[in-house]
Amino acid sequence: MADSHQQDAHSQDDSQEHLEELRKKIEEAQQKEGQERSEQVNEEMKKLEEEIQALKLANEDAQTKALRALADLQNARRRMEEEKASFAAFANQGLILKVLDIYENYHRLLEHKPEGFDDVMKQQGNEEWAKGLQLIDEQFQGFLEQQGVQKIEAKPGDMIDPERHEAVMSGEGEQGVILEVFSPGYEMKGRVIKTAKVKVGRA
Repeated sequence: MADSHQQDAHSQDDSQEHLEELRKKIEEAQQKEGQERSEQVNEEMKKLEEEIQALKLANEDAQTKALRALADLQNARRRMEEEKASFAAFANQGLILKVLDIYENYHRLLEHKPEGFDDVMKQQGNEEWAKGLQLIDEQFQGFLEQQGVQKIEAKPGDMIDPERHEAVMSGEGEQGVILEVFSPGYEMKGRVIKTAKVKVGRA
């Protein structure tokens, strides 16, 4: 009977040890599974972060390209408006140049009137006719001013400005200094449309 009890006790001890081993194996398996799952989750998280970063960079690149394209469009539109405004402002430049030729010839005529011309006209009762000539000159000047045309100042003693003066003759004198003005120059709304014809000194 005693032997039977001893066998039962021994059997229980074996069972207990077996259960303990199984419990440890289960815990180890769970730990291993948890570790593997954690590594898997970390790997997935890393991939997601990389994808998010890639999308973020792509989005920033797209925004940069969109902003650059918008800036290019605005610049092109501004240039187009400036060219349109410039074309409108100087569309009649050719006509103005022809008017200037007529005006200069007319002005030369007035400057070279015979001495005493006005007195003779007055004595002959043609005073109003003489005044009419002067009035036409003033109307020419008024028209040119309305079109934004201004005379380029040039006088003897000034230094020549290649953008505003054209040297058509040279003579003895200080290098680059204007000696004589043959015909005036003109600018229209800040742009030179006709250079002044001058004589300059040469060393």
